[in-house]
Order: sequence, then structure tokens, then C-alpha cells
Amino acid sequence: MTPEELDRIGPTNAFEWALFVSNHHDTYPCITPTGTELAGKSIFITGASKGIGRAIAMRCVKAGISKIAIGARSSLDEVVKELKAEATKSNLPEPQILTLEVDVTSKESVEAAAEAVNASFAGKLDILVNNAGYLPDMTRIVESDPDDWLRGWDVNIKGPYLCCHFFLPMILKSETKTIINMTSIGAHLLTHGGSAYQNARFAICRITETLAREHKKEGLIVLALHPGAIRTDMAEKLQDIFPDIFVDVPELPADTIVWLGKERREWLNARMISANWDMEELEMKKDEIIERDLFKFRITL
Repeated sequence: MTPEELDRIGPTNAFEWALFVSNHHDTYPCITPTGTELAGKSIFITGASKGIGRAIAMRCVKAGISKIAIGARSSLDEVVKELKAEATKSNLPEPQILTLEVDVTSKESVEAAAEAVNASFAGKLDILVNNAGYLPDMTRIVESDPDDWLRGWDVNIKGPYLCCHFFLPMILKSETKTIINMTSIGAHLLTHGGSAYQNARFAICRITETLAREHKKEGLIVLALHPGAIRTDMAEKLQDIFPDIFVDVPELPADTIVWLGKERREWLNARMISANWDMEELEMKKDEIIERDLFKFRITL
């Protein structure tokens, strides 16, 4: 990066974190679903009508998911068709699919979604993916639109809070007991104009730690996942700031979530991790990660 680009993102060690192990920009054999990874499991994905959420749903079907609930504010009809076609293409049983029109910023909407999942999935949910997100305009606080700035916090913080609040009882009744909160490398950057989005992504990492601590005795696993740099609708707002970084494919975080959900990953609990990381290399550093208690936000003294 040029000095001007480094100045724009602010002084952090985010890139040392990003390069902790080798990086990928596309899916790779270790995490690519084979049809058995999620057999017998259930999942609920927010923001599933497009982009990363849609890709997560598709790859979960490819991994043999048994029950899948997808939520979004917009229509999910085309997604359902694609999920059924993927099951047929992969020669896998068609999963039980539950579609939910849900606004993650609304208490009543999320509560109704949780009630529907509870009724359809016999009271248990293995994996919750808080994927819905919103990127406010990248502008200084003094020049920002307060409604737009606060909508970022509503979607990126209030949304995961409400989903965790209402879905957690079902998660704790399952065997996998895993929650994945989408974050961003931006959580550890100070990009000019990024106060709403980046601070919310920082906050979700802290909420991730809080949930893991509150429910440690119950075996809850909560992870904060940076999905990579993917050209989604949200990313279009960043074209002028970061024009060359969106080189990752949505199947990369989707397959990473399959890998994270196929078995309990206690050694990653409460940590901020990256979908770009090579997971085989990461597993080789398991002891170091636990011993040094890595990938959590702490003040360095």
C-alpha cells in the first residue's frame, strides 16, 4: 500500500492479523463441501436473499444440510428454487427449507422468525449465522446523516443482538451450539469516514466474546468471521476508497462456515477469524492460538 492508503485506513496491526497464515481468495479442497459435512444439522441464515447470505445457503445444501431456514426482507422465492436445484445437482436429499420475511432490526419480526423456526425444527437449531449487514455512507461524523449512521448500528448490532436473544434457547438445545457473527477486517481499522460501519464491526467482536463467556458452562461456541473482500452491493460504496481489494468469491466464506459448522471448534471460541485463512494451516497453530489467547481485542501495555 502507498503511504496515502495506509494513512487513510489508520494505524493498526490488521494486516499482520490478516496474514497470520496463508490466504485464499477462492474455495479450496480442505473446506469444499462433499455432501456430508452438515448432514443431520440445521441452520438459520439472515440476509439470505443475495450476496454472501445466498452463497452460504447454497453451500450448506451442497454440504448436505438437513434443515435450512433463510431470512431476508426481500423475496426468497428464487433462492428456494436454487437450493432445490443444488440438492438435485449434488444428488443429495432435498433439505427442509423454511423461508422467513424478517427485518432483523425489529424485535417483533425476529421474535416471530424464532417462533417459526422453533415450531418447524422441533425446538433445536445447530447453527445461527448473523449475516445481514448494512454499510452507511463513508463520511466523517460531523458530516454524516444521523439516520443513516444509526441504521448501521441497528442492522449490524441490534440485528445480531435480537437474533441471539431469541434464537439462543434453540441453539443451546443442539449438539453443535454454534453462532457465527459476520464482522470485517474493518473492525480493526480506522478508515476515514468508517465510524459507523467499522465501530459496529468492532462491537460485534466484543459481543461475540461476551456471549461465549456468558454461556461457557453450557458449551456455546461463538465466532466473529471476516468474510473476505467480496464485491457485494455493500461493497459498491467502497469502490472509490478501496478500488482493487474486492477479489474474493462468496463461496469462500460460505465454505468456511460449512467447515466451522461441521464440528465443534472450541479452540476458536470467542475469536475474530478470517475466511481468507487456510484452515489446515490454522489448525496446525491451534496450541499457539490457545496458549496466547489470540484474535481477541485487548489493550497492549
